[in-house]
Amino acid sequence: MAAFTPAAVLSTRVAEAHVVAPQELAPGSPESVGLCSDRIEDVFARVSRRVNDGLFPGAVALIARRGRIVGHRAFGTRVRGQDEPVTLDTLFDLLSMTKVLATATSALILVQDGVLRLNDRVADFVPGFEAHGKAAITVRDMLRYTAGLPIDSQFLDEADDERVWQRMAEAPLEYAPGTQVLYSDLTYRLLGRVIEAASGMDLDELAKARIWGPLGMRDTTFSPSAALIPRTAATGFSALRGRVVRGEVQDDQDFALGGIAGCDGAFSTARDIAVFCQMILNGGRYGGVRILSRQAAAAMVSNQTPEVRAADTDQSPLSNLLCTPKGYGWELATRRFSNGGTRLGRGAYGKSGGAGTFMWIDSRRELFGVLLTNHGLPTPFDEIGWNRMLDSVGSAEFFDGIVNAVMDE
Repeated sequence: MAAFTPAAVLSTRVAEAHVVAPQELAPGSPESVGLCSDRIEDVFARVSRRVNDGLFPGAVALIARRGRIVGHRAFGTRVRGQDEPVTLDTLFDLLSMTKVLATATSALILVQDGVLRLNDRVADFVPGFEAHGKAAITVRDMLRYTAGLPIDSQFLDEADDERVWQRMAEAPLEYAPGTQVLYSDLTYRLLGRVIEAASGMDLDELAKARIWGPLGMRDTTFSPSAALIPRTAATGFSALRGRVVRGEVQDDQDFALGGIAGCDGAFSTARDIAVFCQMILNGGRYGGVRILSRQAAAAMVSNQTPEVRAADTDQSPLSNLLCTPKGYGWELATRRFSNGGTRLGRGAYGKSGGAGTFMWIDSRRELFGVLLTNHGLPTPFDEIGWNRMLDSVGSAEFFDGIVNAVMDE
């Protein structure tokens, strides 16, 4: 692969990542890596309490430090109201975690290959995108959520997929590109199209060939097969489909487009996601496989939006998701309303999924957690709905509890 050079990140300052020796995850006791067993048990007990209180049907939680999985637990049921217990190998609808696990990582791999450049124009890959003054928007603008596009555009009235993609490509700007952050499903949906055009492969094929397959993430996939449905947790009810969604992406627009999109659609297990997290902690490598160069892995989780200040944008849980500084695909920890809590170290990074899934990595502590639930998308998906979902799932409590278990600092 070609080197991911400083020039490739367009002179953006990249924080120096703490990189541990490449390693594979293995079981370990909390005390062997400087964590307190009683406090880890408290973290799991709080997840269990929320399930028992009926705040969401089920969950799998995983905690790891220094390459050791110190806890991996399953709670509740795969389908609300049914006696079908969640197991450690249950697959969950990850929704926006797809942006990191598939899309942003695939884009950076193509940059390493020399197939794509961060300063390439999106309009060169997506027909019609140059409409409404968007001709100069780059791949990097999309990766860091500064492309100027709206949060989303749903065209469920269209029966023809190509017409939907055309309308998305021609969407007018919401703000001047590069002047602010606005988290956007539409942006990443179209970024997936850029990746497919540049690589000549479908996004799911590329992710399996270059990320999930080499890492041994065998349970990570778009559109789970019929054989995987019994292991997959159901999310919420879709009025459009007239049923509880199970093994299908819950977002109706992405489902209508076939379930494979740059913004949503991936399903996975906590164990597979832990492998991905450890790869990032290892500077782009896991075991004997290198997915990203160290420079690319560091750039991905560094602040790529220095023009935006957390102090000005971290005003509520929803504004935190939408407007605070971002990496390439990743959310960055802040001190007020991060869904990863307030105790993660400086430079921590993570990703949430709208149906109630989370991963956060504290690289300074060599620590990460994965919390997957089948809460389902908030209804309606507005500020109150987002707040209620976060309160029900308790992601901040979960990650604060993990940091509270650290005993060697």
